[in-house]
Amino acid sequence: MPPVPTTFRLVSDTYAPVLAGLGLGIALAGAPGPVQAILLAEALRGGIARGFRAMLGANITLGALLVALALGVSIAVPSDPLLRTLKVVGGVFIVFLGVDGFRAASRPATRADDGRRELPPAARGALAVILNPPAWLFLATAASSLMASALQAGGTRTALLAALALLLGVAAGDGTLVLASGLGLRRARADVGRHVRRGLAVVLVILGVSVIVSGLSAG
Repeated sequence: MPPVPTTFRLVSDTYAPVLAGLGLGIALAGAPGPVQAILLAEALRGGIARGFRAMLGANITLGALLVALALGVSIAVPSDPLLRTLKVVGGVFIVFLGVDGFRAASRPATRADDGRRELPPAARGALAVILNPPAWLFLATAASSLMASALQAGGTRTALLAALALLLGVAAGDGTLVLASGLGLRRARADVGRHVRRGLAVVLVILGVSVIVSGLSAG
């Protein structure tokens, strides 16, 4: 068997973290969690456009944190008190979104846009990442390890490419969820869509309460 050319081996080693980042991003998007639940709720509430606005907020926030890691910023594993605080605050936020979603689903269609001020979908997506303890654990462990490997393999350029690949993987998974939810809502009857939105809102409230309880009972 002929030896592998040195140039090919160097290129392969340099871009291996990029491919790993893409796979990691797809796996992250496929893991059910608060962020995916909120994106699903936003898409069911206002269709594909609203879902993508929430996804944009979440992905920009995650992308900024990944770029920081690629540039050498260190993110430590959050301490137990900080994790508990994030769980409580994040749980309250999820409950708020669930209650708000239930109220929106219960309003008549003629009152769907009544001028009431609300938190924009992009801000909801961003807060879903910031207040999500597993997201910080992921950044401090798996993402940090990936960026360290990329920096060692090819420097800052490779680390930035790995961050971009990870973000693209996440966006592909999240985008599929938003599209499926929005298209499903468009095809459903009005009353069916309303019941689905109410049911998901209740699930969000239950999820938020469980996160709050977890934060209060930890330690």
